[in-house]
Amino acid sequence: MWPVSLSSSPINILLQGLGLLNHKYLTYEGLSCRNFPGDKSWPTEEAWNGLNTSVDGRLIKSIPVGSPCHDPYYDKKACEFVKQNWHQTEMHISHPSSIMDAVFLNKSCDPFTSREIPCYIGSYVQYAVNVSEPIHVVKTIEFARKHNIRFVVKNTGHDYMGRSTGAGAISVWMHHLKEKEWFDEYSSPGYNGPALRVQAGVQGAEVNAEATKHGHLIVAGECPSVGFAGGYIQGGGHSTLSSVLGMAADHTLAFEVITTTGEFVTASPTENEDLYWALSGGGGGTYGIVWSVTVKAHPDMRVTKARLFFSSEGVSRDTYWEAITAYQRIIPSVLDTGSFLDSTYDTKKFRMDPLIGPNVSASTVLSVLTPWMSTLDSLEINYNFTLTEHTKYVEAISTYDNFDIMGYQLGGRLLPRTLFQTEEGFSEFMRTVRDIVEGGAYVWDIGLRPSWKAGGYANNAVHPEWREAERMYNPVLFFNDEDSLEHIWDDQKRISVLFDEPLRKLSIGGGAYANEADPFAPDWKSAFYGEHYERLLSVKDKWDPEQVLYGTIAVGGDRWETIEDGRLCRAV
Repeated sequence: MWPVSLSSSPINILLQGLGLLNHKYLTYEGLSCRNFPGDKSWPTEEAWNGLNTSVDGRLIKSIPVGSPCHDPYYDKKACEFVKQNWHQTEMHISHPSSIMDAVFLNKSCDPFTSREIPCYIGSYVQYAVNVSEPIHVVKTIEFARKHNIRFVVKNTGHDYMGRSTGAGAISVWMHHLKEKEWFDEYSSPGYNGPALRVQAGVQGAEVNAEATKHGHLIVAGECPSVGFAGGYIQGGGHSTLSSVLGMAADHTLAFEVITTTGEFVTASPTENEDLYWALSGGGGGTYGIVWSVTVKAHPDMRVTKARLFFSSEGVSRDTYWEAITAYQRIIPSVLDTGSFLDSTYDTKKFRMDPLIGPNVSASTVLSVLTPWMSTLDSLEINYNFTLTEHTKYVEAISTYDNFDIMGYQLGGRLLPRTLFQTEEGFSEFMRTVRDIVEGGAYVWDIGLRPSWKAGGYANNAVHPEWREAERMYNPVLFFNDEDSLEHIWDDQKRISVLFDEPLRKLSIGGGAYANEADPFAPDWKSAFYGEHYERLLSVKDKWDPEQVLYGTIAVGGDRWETIEDGRLCRAV
């Protein structure tokens, strides 16, 4: 269980700092709460054994991944292995209850705290079911409903919003659902052509590999380890292909879904249309448990890739910013070609890594980058530049294979094209950017245009501000593995107040990407869902009438509160 003190809850630390914590939740007497370990109503061992039998022996009691680092389980060699791999995706993907966001693990059985500190489950789920059949999901939901236990869906655990774990919860672990089915000619009322159906455990790299085998590509994410059918596509899903093909959710054809009432249904543009609409961009882990998704496939294409790096070493701060300003000025021209830009920078170094140009020639890419590189030359900034052409899409994105995880937290907003169309808007953007970076942030600056036209005018729940977007701009603060929760959450407050708020003022309506942004954005309903929120809430209430599915920033999430010990209670 979590330590019994207010400081034990990272969410409460942040909310208290922001003045948003409702202190009447410091006890749970009289509240309607999910059952919690230690409660008289918590299921007996016999009940858990019964569940295990009903799911064919696939129930797993959580042992946190950091347990070898603590007494009485301490194992020096095993602990060193955990520490060395803590920032690698596979460590957490292959674990039934671990997730890739240390913030939401809340220092529970942390491998970097003293071995004498007891290993407690904390914000890890209590149990996970290693799902292989739909009945395993159904039985788990039935058990959670019967015993009033928090329910969680986990695939890879790659989630910056904390939806893949929960104190006192039971989860369905979807990671081993790896079935893929290729259609040369998928036929439906609205589409006839190649398509790919994948189960919930299939990851982005596996999607790309399967499509390439058939001479095609799929609109998938940059990070190869992310689960495709879950939070990624349900959250909209930006891609290196977004400037030419829109969002991943623009290409959904059908979902197979297990509802929280135990039904196995299909959701498509002609069957359970409301559920299909919501799952296509309305947020993961909210309306039902997705078993599979079928998406359109597109012919493979040649891709040009460019990369450019330089540092601030040996140049003045103003000269360094002049170089970044010159880069910002050429971005509209780059995006006009249908390209995608991924850049990161702080006060010490700048990386454009990479520019991806689908069906864009190397000569075209070079011509739009030349004005910027000429400026770098005139400023006497040394830089490394590479330009390559690739016959297959997957070859161009192969460098997206070494993502560091577990040591940072995000903010982020969508910025519109109109901001960059006037000198006044551009100057305001640059002032804001410099303040953020000089204020200590590392920024992740994505240039893309997933317009209505690029997405084929798809009818779905993708935030409308994506259609006007020119950037997804994310301030990042890093933390050390040994940093205290108080330090980490002070930094999250900095992101929310000092970085995100100025960015919100630059946007149309404060829109943000529900998979990569500040998970504690006070305006989260409009930020992550915009004008779709009320419609999405009605879909939620229809398909999840007992509110089994929960996430802090998921539609309907404000109906619940996390109280002092980590348990989930109905908000008053």
